[in-house]
Amino acid sequence: MPTSTTIEPYRVQSAILCADVHGYSRLMSQDEVGTYHRVTSAISLIRALIGDYGGRVVQTSGDGVLALFKSSGQALRFAIEIQREFRNDAVWNAEERQVAFRVGINFGEVLGGDSNIQGHSVNIAARLQAMAQPGGICVSEAVQRSAGDIVGISLRSLGVQRLKNITDPVEVFAIEINGQRSIESPQLPSMDQPLVPPTEASVAVLPLENLSSDPGDGHLCDGITGDIITNLSRFRDLLVIARHSAFLFKNQDLANEKIGQMLGVRYLLTGGLQRAGSKIRLRVELSDAISGQVVWSDRYDGDLGDIFAFQDEVTDLIAARLAIQISAAEQRRLATSPPKLLAYGLNLRGQELSLKYKREANLHARRLFEQAVELDPNYGRSYAGLSRTFNLDSFYAWVDSPDLALSKSVELAKAATVHDSLDARGYAELGYAYLYSKRHDEALAAYERATELNPNDADILSDMADALVHSNEPERAVELLKRAMRLNPCYPDDYIWHLGGAYFCLEDYQETINTVQKMQDQSEAHRLLAASHALLGNMKEARHHAEEVMRVHPNFSIAHWSSVPPLKDNAQQLKTFIEGLRKAGLK
Repeated sequence: MPTSTTIEPYRVQSAILCADVHGYSRLMSQDEVGTYHRVTSAISLIRALIGDYGGRVVQTSGDGVLALFKSSGQALRFAIEIQREFRNDAVWNAEERQVAFRVGINFGEVLGGDSNIQGHSVNIAARLQAMAQPGGICVSEAVQRSAGDIVGISLRSLGVQRLKNITDPVEVFAIEINGQRSIESPQLPSMDQPLVPPTEASVAVLPLENLSSDPGDGHLCDGITGDIITNLSRFRDLLVIARHSAFLFKNQDLANEKIGQMLGVRYLLTGGLQRAGSKIRLRVELSDAISGQVVWSDRYDGDLGDIFAFQDEVTDLIAARLAIQISAAEQRRLATSPPKLLAYGLNLRGQELSLKYKREANLHARRLFEQAVELDPNYGRSYAGLSRTFNLDSFYAWVDSPDLALSKSVELAKAATVHDSLDARGYAELGYAYLYSKRHDEALAAYERATELNPNDADILSDMADALVHSNEPERAVELLKRAMRLNPCYPDDYIWHLGGAYFCLEDYQETINTVQKMQDQSEAHRLLAASHALLGNMKEARHHAEEVMRVHPNFSIAHWSSVPPLKDNAQQLKTFIEGLRKAGLK
């Protein structure tokens, strides 16, 4: 008589993530169709993103997700970013009944197959999820032990808990993700002498103060502040401090006179924003940073649905006090139709993520830009953002076919200029894509068009300088970078990186070292430092930076990197760079 065999389920150590929507039944009773669409959209985003963070979805229910990750660190990073995503999304959907997920994470052995998992560890993850606050994350002691050090988070113990139907008590930790300052946040500059305001009108727009009861409105304040800066920077007779520098003074208790000295400007724009539902009220005050005298103040009431008309009106009135002339191109730009609100919010978040220069963050940004395109196919800035993500894929060899990614980058940048022919960032992105396609003349032409549209965008000037370095014009690049650094005196590391590249092109290797070692995060500086030290015979330092290159980019190879620098007719410079890398010990 034949005997049946029992197939043993597989057993594997995993990080288990459980997530569900808080108050799902209540939301469905209040708005069944709307809740269905919002929850379905949210779970679709989770499905799209989870693989980018090294996980896989095992099961989904109407309002929940069960997923596995190889490590606690991957699960935590995903949980933090997705909760930030949903929190930010609430700002841009003020009229909707928001969905808020609770997340629980445990680490341990799971049983089951590809579409079904069970076990004691899974049950603990489910109990942890039930303990989490809406929008929050709870993890077990096992996760706390195995996660290691993750930058930018802290774990607060909730004590040893008796979980429902779990025999042994478990110490539970809540992840703190609100109100924390990132470890990578730059510090305020220390200046031996105050900067002297230039002869032309100069202004810094400081971050709007959030006067609402909802902390999430801080994202809305930052977005409007950034757009005011962008619009003002297009006025040719006005020097506007870049967003990066202005935002260093967020929540800083400093007198306006002191801020004016640190930034070297005559005028400061300050204000606050208050929201009640979809209604918004903005108060602004323009003051003389030297005398402290208030030059002008006003109040504006608007609606989130008309946020772009609202923001443009503010910009027009401020500019009327400060600018002498407005070019015809600027007049045409202000007459163009604004993008939809949701696409605008997605782009702001995507831009922030893409600047992290990490593979998973780059993929996350791409998902947001893709959603923005779906919402408003005519918004050029979304295509520009997508272009940058594919360019970074090619640059860092994060994909199997870097050439295809680069071609896609060019295609998307062209689309950005077609959809908005007066947006400087679209042309700048096209210049960036052409540069790494080694189409130097076209790259510089695109950058020239970008600077015509917006001569005071410091980020565009810095990127154009990088294109000039690779086009054998390092002296002009240095001049342009000094202009960018004046517009943005608290400039990010990218500016220093580009300036170091210019000095390397000038064969001034000591000045290259002096420059790039000033970068706050030297992750991307190690290549130049390794090559420069090696060419100067500083072999101990060269080998150290070569080791750091491999730590930051384990897939680094000279074979790939020798094809990355988009140098124009300068085989000797590339040969010298590769020689320096080889001397430093890289292969």
